[in-house]
Amino acid sequence: MRHGADGSPSGVRGAAGLALIVYAEVLYPLLGVWFGHAHPNLPMFGVIPCPVTIFTFGCLLLTTKPGPWWMLVIPVLWSLVGGSAAFLLGVPQDWALLVSGLATVLLLAWSTQAPHPRRTP
Repeated sequence: MRHGADGSPSGVRGAAGLALIVYAEVLYPLLGVWFGHAHPNLPMFGVIPCPVTIFTFGCLLLTTKPGPWWMLVIPVLWSLVGGSAAFLLGVPQDWALLVSGLATVLLLAWSTQAPHPRRTP
């Protein structure tokens, strides 16, 4: 895996991590306004667990070494529970919970695999 000048992962994993963080902090509340939530009922980062979970996935993707797999248990479970809010409670910005949980698990699994040696004929 390549790392940027600051030591953070580059490539798909780094871009996905940054995208999830921006989504959780900026786009999540903006989508709440777009879909008709007003100020006291507006789902915000740091107040409700759904954008915090997306932010957590972004941070996990930006680590230089993936942590132990047990660290993913609670965020992944919450992505399933909270992702159901997208359908049951009409919170469309929570659709990203399901996608971010799956993407994080797949990207971390892909980046922890040892490179396969090339076979020469």
